[in-house]
Amino acid sequence: MKKTYLRIFSVGATGLVLLSNMGCEQLPGSPKAQGAAIGGAGGAITGAAIGGEHHRLLGALVGGAVGAGGGYLIGASSDRITHRDAVAAEEATRRAQTAPATPDQARYALTADLNGDGFVTMDEVVAMRRANVPDQTIVERLRATGQVFELNPEQKQYLRSQGINDYIITQMLEINRDVRDSLVEGQTGTIRRPPGH
Repeated sequence: MKKTYLRIFSVGATGLVLLSNMGCEQLPGSPKAQGAAIGGAGGAITGAAIGGEHHRLLGALVGGAVGAGGGYLIGASSDRITHRDAVAAEEATRRAQTAPATPDQARYALTADLNGDGFVTMDEVVAMRRANVPDQTIVERLRATGQVFELNPEQKQYLRSQGINDYIITQMLEINRDVRDSLVEGQTGTIRRPPGH
């Protein structure tokens, strides 16, 4: 048991060291918001290692991702989760880091998955807020993705700091909750990683 806790600590600590070394220039928002995103990534790495309540599904996809992007992923299609598509999840987080969604993209989108990649990232939700999309429309767009959502405390804090209210956050976590619960119960198999991971 002691070895397990040491391994978990080592994985989490290594992830946070890597995050701190990469700098904050790739993260959107203020230094406080960047800290929340980094915290979310650390939580995803550690959460995947211990299989805790938070990130039992999404954290398993991004748990091995290097960089603060691990904290960006908040929604995924059940197909992506079932097939443990870590390669696509890591690509989605890289895209969120290097080319965050814009209000122009969000203004006329039909769903919250603005780029149609099978994932929702925090920047996509924030882009809808910045485009002044009404709360109920944001919730409808989140539902329209057909995805499963999970948020850790740091991600909730980050979204709040960007103007996303508790109504949207609460509704997001209720979307396809039965599917999420079923996927958590049925998790088996291994995560597909790109060569060299």
